[in-house]
Amino acid sequence: MLSILKDFLLNLFFILLPVFLVPLWTEQEKGPKRLLLYLPTACCAIVIVLCITLPVGAENDFMFDLWQIPLWLGSLYGGIGPATLLVLVTIVYRSLFGGAGVLITVVVSIAIAAVSSLWTKRFASLPSKQRVLLATLLSFASGLLTIAMAEWIVNNPPPLLLSLTFLLVQPASMLIVCAAREMVYHNMALRKRIIRAEKMEAVTHLAASISHEIRNPLTAARGFIQLIEEQPLAAEKRRQYARIALEELDRAEAIITDYLTFAKPAPEMPEKLNVKLEVERVIDIIRPLANMSCVDIQASLAPFSVMGEREKFRQCLLNIMKNAIEAMPNGGTLWVYASLDNGRVLIRIADTGIGMTKEQLDRLGEPYFTTKGVKGTGLGMMVVYRIVESMNGTIRIESEIHKGTTVSIYLPLAPSPSPSTISDKEKQLFAVL
Repeated sequence: MLSILKDFLLNLFFILLPVFLVPLWTEQEKGPKRLLLYLPTACCAIVIVLCITLPVGAENDFMFDLWQIPLWLGSLYGGIGPATLLVLVTIVYRSLFGGAGVLITVVVSIAIAAVSSLWTKRFASLPSKQRVLLATLLSFASGLLTIAMAEWIVNNPPPLLLSLTFLLVQPASMLIVCAAREMVYHNMALRKRIIRAEKMEAVTHLAASISHEIRNPLTAARGFIQLIEEQPLAAEKRRQYARIALEELDRAEAIITDYLTFAKPAPEMPEKLNVKLEVERVIDIIRPLANMSCVDIQASLAPFSVMGEREKFRQCLLNIMKNAIEAMPNGGTLWVYASLDNGRVLIRIADTGIGMTKEQLDRLGEPYFTTKGVKGTGLGMMVVYRIVESMNGTIRIESEIHKGTTVSIYLPLAPSPSPSTISDKEKQLFAVL
């Protein structure tokens, strides 16, 4: 019994090793990007080979090992491509050992790949605990299938103790491995959020300290420059100087306003906002710019309500749509959707523009980072992130080069008024409707 557990623990060690090492390697971004992309699949393939090479119960016609765990992990987290590659590696390498277990390996591995291909997208959208539970149940099911086929096909069936041990050890190992993987990636994401929060905190302190000191002198300077038109200068020259000065001062004031928005994350006067009406208002504002850029705006909006400050919410949408239009210098289509998704209001803004690289996506929302070169200030998306955060929402951005960018904003629904808070006049109106 101890010898059996020792062999299973050795297999478990092989599986756990890349679970901890691969994320650390990819986080440091050492090596070519293509290598980092295929590294998890390659490690799963190596682990499968090691598990098959050092099995449990090799004296029987059928050999037990934990190769199903890396196959499940690579297939569920990687998708159909890695699943196909891992199945081929498993079947080819296991066939080198011969025996009745080859047929079982072929059937079980193909079944794992088929089930994984059906569950990959749904699996990625599940919460962490549900992913661990589902992976454990799937591992138990594949282990049960393996035991049943071994009893039916193999001439010299494995001992009952070995079969029961395998049936218990495999799902337990999957539970440990999957939980460890979720913990590692959760910690990585948390560390990135902490780093970003520290950067945001520095900018917040800076914005709060300089905004009031700079806004007043800028406003005063703007007023004095307006007086230039009354001085004895040539009318055309006077208007030219005043126009240039006012444009620069307005730009400086806009940057200060962005800083103030970022420095005040919590809504000061939240109210119930109709998403459909607010988005339509922003579309009306942005349409002249879209027409100048030959961009067609397509909207499909549902009238759901959220809580927030009207001006800040409009500013958030305006920044995103303006970025989308500027990402289509040769024209294109801007899609704007508003719907309900899992109890939250979803606002999705998609373009057919130039897109962004993964490195640009990772830095999006950082202070001073912009993809517009000298034309951008690096504050627009920073403000967007802050406004969405102040409304207790989340934002997700997906982009591909030359294919466009999709911005998805998830906001909580505004609470419906309770019957006790509705006035008699409103009740009569509802009764008429």
